[in-house]
Amino acid sequence: MSLTNPVQLDDFDAYIKDMAKDSDYKFSLQFEELKLIGLDIPHFAADLPLNRCKNRYTNILPYDFSRVRLVSMNEEEGADYINANYIPGYNSPQEYIATQGPLPETRNDFWKMVLQQKSQIIVMLTQCNEKRRVKCDHYWPFTEEPIAYGDITVEMISEEEQDDWACRHFRINYADEMQDVMHFNYTAWPDHGVPTANAAESILQFVHMVRQQATKSKGPMIIHCSAGVGRTGTFIALDRLLQHIRDHEFVDILGLVSEMRSYRMSMVQTEEQYIFIHQCVQLMWMKKKEGHHHHHH
Repeated sequence: MSLTNPVQLDDFDAYIKDMAKDSDYKFSLQFEELKLIGLDIPHFAADLPLNRCKNRYTNILPYDFSRVRLVSMNEEEGADYINANYIPGYNSPQEYIATQGPLPETRNDFWKMVLQQKSQIIVMLTQCNEKRRVKCDHYWPFTEEPIAYGDITVEMISEEEQDDWACRHFRINYADEMQDVMHFNYTAWPDHGVPTANAAESILQFVHMVRQQATKSKGPMIIHCSAGVGRTGTFIALDRLLQHIRDHEFVDILGLVSEMRSYRMSMVQTEEQYIFIHQCVQLMWMKKKEGHHHHHH
């Protein structure tokens, strides 16, 4: 099952106004439809007794068909399991890996995935602690002293903090392999919610910055928040839409979220996040039009 609803960008302002009438009534209807996607897709590996403790939330489990499998020397059951799915992108069918924020007991698996997938970008959309709750393990070194995570050593080469995000550069070593990884950590985004007032502006800057890095990088981009579905799904949607709007005069946000949900459950987890994506698209379109005006003068 897949849903679709293409909208011309020239009509987008009017479309949003209509969707938002009677306290977002039509947005609610659309979001309810999305909840039906993927209900019948199996996730047997996630339910195996020895894998259950590797899931941060018991209700957010990766579908079997799209899950990322770890390569391991031992053949034992569960050795290949991590709570992560491939998500298609604008440029390739495995452009992203959406995953949960690592747990203390899965942080070694997380680095194994980064190395095996040859990923050069990690996007973290949560803080380790929010509202006095642990949302994600601090899975990277606190200082420039290298740390071993299982067989993999991670060294933080640099760290730079801005108002709404931090950028880190890691070097990971395994046997005689070495890999450089950029870590983009957006810190101003409340869980389950959406960022505040000039949020769209800030998050789009962040998405744009990551995209510039991505065009120079190999391997899937690894995206996580806490559960790896809400903010993670929102970020992936915005990154895809940013590229789509560059080349097209229409968008299909319903179709996009519907497709994402058929690869990992609950992507774009709340109606608020779904509406926020629309507000960001308004801003992207406005910026694209402004850009065109500048060219003419």
